Amino acid sequence: MSKMPFEIIGGRHESRSGKVAYWQQHIEAIKTSGLSRKAYCAEHGLNKHTMDSWCQKLNPSLKRNSDGNKAAWIPLQVSDDGTTGIDLRIGKITIAVKPGFDRQLLTELLQTLAAAC
Repeated sequence: MSKMPFEIIGGRHESRSGKVAYWQQHIEAIKTSGLSRKAYCAEHGLNKHTMDSWCQKLNPSLKRNSDGNKAAWIPLQVSDDGTTGIDLRIGKITIAVKPGFDRQLLTELLQTLAAAC
């Protein structure tokens, strides 16, 4: 396990407020670790599904879109304008994916976004 700049206390048998503090510390540590959520959990012996659950509990705004409405799938808009590729829109971020894109770079970018909770 890597050294943390602080000590994470708490765990399974803590009170609700203790659990919240415990998971919030891990979530903040993920953001500065440079690791994906999956890699961080493996390195620290944490269950990724439990981490995912706490990320959603502690960041409820992530479940809503920019209009404040619940996030939902939207219809795909297909254009016959002769261009190829796809634009991925995540909140205020747009990622243009064109033919010949760097698959590794896109994978790392999406992992980074996912790790940010």
